[in-house]
Amino acid sequence: MISKQRTAGPEAAGKRRPLRVLVVEDSPPDAILLARALERGGFSPSCERVDTREAMEAALQRQAWDLVLADHAMPNFDALEALAAVKRRGLEIPFIIVSGQIEEQTAVAAMNCGAHDYVMKDRLARLVPAVERELREAEVRRARQQYEDELRSAREELEVRVERRTADLEAANLKLQSVIEERKRLENELLEIAENERRRIGFDLHDDLGQKLTGVSLMVKGLQQRLIAEKHPCAVEAGKIQALTEEVTKHMHNLAHQISSLDVQGDNLPGLVQALAENVKRMFDIPCLVNLKGAAPELPAHTATQLYKIAQEAVSNAIKHGKARHLSIGLTRNLETLSLSIKNDGLPFSLPAGAKNRMGLRIMNYRANTVGATLEIVAQGQSGTLGTCTLPIKVAGARGRGDGPEKLAHSRARAA
Repeated sequence: MISKQRTAGPEAAGKRRPLRVLVVEDSPPDAILLARALERGGFSPSCERVDTREAMEAALQRQAWDLVLADHAMPNFDALEALAAVKRRGLEIPFIIVSGQIEEQTAVAAMNCGAHDYVMKDRLARLVPAVERELREAEVRRARQQYEDELRSAREELEVRVERRTADLEAANLKLQSVIEERKRLENELLEIAENERRRIGFDLHDDLGQKLTGVSLMVKGLQQRLIAEKHPCAVEAGKIQALTEEVTKHMHNLAHQISSLDVQGDNLPGLVQALAENVKRMFDIPCLVNLKGAAPELPAHTATQLYKIAQEAVSNAIKHGKARHLSIGLTRNLETLSLSIKNDGLPFSLPAGAKNRMGLRIMNYRANTVGATLEIVAQGQSGTLGTCTLPIKVAGARGRGDGPEKLAHSRARAA
């Protein structure tokens, strides 16, 4: 059975607070008393009375309610069943039990089940304060729920944005890695091109120019002997030309041998350095000392070869450009690094304005970059230059062919 009761006329409703009340009560007079108590408390209640489970479910389905007032015990329905119906729908409606007789333990049990308060029918003066309090708390709960919903929505939106940003960063990182790999590939190609060009020049010097210079030397030697036999005054000049030709031929052979030594490979860096020092002594008649400190770590062949070629380039620059007369090569093992140093007593190193166009220096930097090492070249006062190539040992041991990470590939050269 469903009955509706609307109290308070239009004038009163304009001054009073509207309140939609679902009254679970089997006594119509008691329902009227509850409505009047709310009116006296300053409300304009719009009440609907129900006394069965079906009527309760229909009322909850039909519209939203601001308050539920429920009698504790009725013939076919009770407050706990009404409370369960409200909870099943997940409604946050103030639920107050109004009963003529209820034990305190029963009231406490109902409160534990979700009822917000209970009021005795013979003490309806407590009804309005209880309703006002529960309405305020319901408003607070709604505000909190709205805040939590907004916070959850903001968190979900933030997570979506973070995922998108992460995806963008991953894509950018993949692109950067691709660029880095392409750069390393080009650097390796550049080194290979330089090696092939030097190798070709060495072959041309030895097989072509060398043979022609040897032929010229023999022809001049024959001319000199003929002039001597004829007692020609130009015989002396011919002898000088023949001696100069032999000197040029010898220098050419040494240069070709030096270039061909670029093909030296292996993973025994101390042995490669020692061989380099011996070649310097033999080819240029310049003393070159080797100083080894600490046991050199096991290096990939590619890494050892690149360090050797850096040392070879530094030695060549010291002799050709620095006019050095003494050289020393050092190989020092520390806890975390391996340092290769080349020191000479020639002209001090200075970085010219067009340093970027110096192919030898660029190739040394590229070589250091490919193995994850750092390169530094500094002047030693007024005379001499020190070049140092430092390799992190962990990189050397962990990378397959010495290809260290890009972040460790930092090459620099500076003047004193």
